[in-house]
Amino acid sequence: MQIQSVNNTPSFQANRLRTAFKLAENAGKYQSSVDIYSINKSDSELINKLLLKLDLKDRKDSFAIKEKLNVNDTIRSILTKAKMIDDDSTGGVYMAVQNGEKVIGFLDYTNGGMPLLKNLVAWRGKNQSNTRLNLFTEFLQRVGIKSQESITSYSEEKSKGNKWLRDLGFGIPPQSRYARQRLLMPQNTVSENAAKCEKMLENDDLKITQYSKPQMIELTNLDL
Repeated sequence: MQIQSVNNTPSFQANRLRTAFKLAENAGKYQSSVDIYSINKSDSELINKLLLKLDLKDRKDSFAIKEKLNVNDTIRSILTKAKMIDDDSTGGVYMAVQNGEKVIGFLDYTNGGMPLLKNLVAWRGKNQSNTRLNLFTEFLQRVGIKSQESITSYSEEKSKGNKWLRDLGFGIPPQSRYARQRLLMPQNTVSENAAKCEKMLENDDLKITQYSKPQMIELTNLDL
């Protein structure tokens, strides 16, 4: 992606992967939409602007499967990682944006043979559940199914994130006990779990569009 600054409005050639939108009752207009983007080192200008805004918000309403002690530190590590990702990288970073204005979540992963879901963070109240499900479903569809490998993740035992992952298809393989529990989604269940997640979104009256080609997207008043 290439970022340009036009009248202080970020404009970039975005790799938009997915849009989830909910229709309003009047005239078929949508009430809200969430776009999922893939970001990397080509977006360094945008990422640097987001890093400057990072500590201006207290995200007590966030949901997180995280490596760091708090949500902001986790977001900072994800954005910093995105600045190092290029075409040869084995991992990736997804960003969720609501109505083209608000960043409301991130997911990052590595894929050195067996995909590893590292962090999944979502916030902003009632949209939180569908945001994290959209990020996770895109990861299963685009990374998990394509890899034809099992998927792993780590999460604190008895945490909401741990329970959420287990509800969506992860299990506990034999292991020693650690503070962060290793979870595994077997390869032969990935497609089934991806379809289950898509169905959950449809049941909440969300319409999904997936994209394969980069598009020029105008983001106005982008906030974090």
